[in-house]
Amino acid sequence: MTDPRLAPYRVPALAFAAYLVLQGVSAAALFALRLGGGPDGVRAFYLGSDESFTAARSLPGLLEVAVPHLVAIPLVLFAAVHVVGFARALPPAAFRALVALSFGSALVGVLSGFAVRWVDGGLAWLKVAAFAGLEGALLGWVALLVAVIVPRISRSRPNSNAYSREPTRNVRQISWCMVQGNDDLKVDLSRGYRPTQV
Repeated sequence: MTDPRLAPYRVPALAFAAYLVLQGVSAAALFALRLGGGPDGVRAFYLGSDESFTAARSLPGLLEVAVPHLVAIPLVLFAAVHVVGFARALPPAAFRALVALSFGSALVGVLSGFAVRWVDGGLAWLKVAAFAGLEGALLGWVALLVAVIVPRISRSRPNSNAYSREPTRNVRQISWCMVQGNDDLKVDLSRGYRPTQV
């Protein structure tokens, strides 16, 4: 699956993959600490809680979080999609499905906060599902980035002499026939320049 065309970009691509892992771990920790990791915690975070003495989220507060996410997450996903798509690491159907899961989860994750706050608190499960979908998609992109960037270690190395001697001998035969003035020489390009006589 490794694409040799990506070899010059191996270091920045692996650094980008490491960034995605760090971002995913940080987001999961933040989601668990601030939103509780479940629908009840999400509902309390957006609607407020008398037990924890927290107020409901305001529109400016939600926009302060939503606007940067609407810019940053699509850019990150676009970069990962671009590299993996360039290397054609997935069949077209699987690639489209992963792209749809990634961007769809990101969009639903941003909008679901507004839905929980002003539509129905029962939609808190949507926030949890969108977050889990985006985290899973990011892990998938990381795995694919590593697969198309890191070269495989071959267990059996081909015999280089087996590939170098035969073409050299054939070239000598062609040159000798040309020197001898053999006009009936035919060169079969599909068989490694082996001369045949008519």
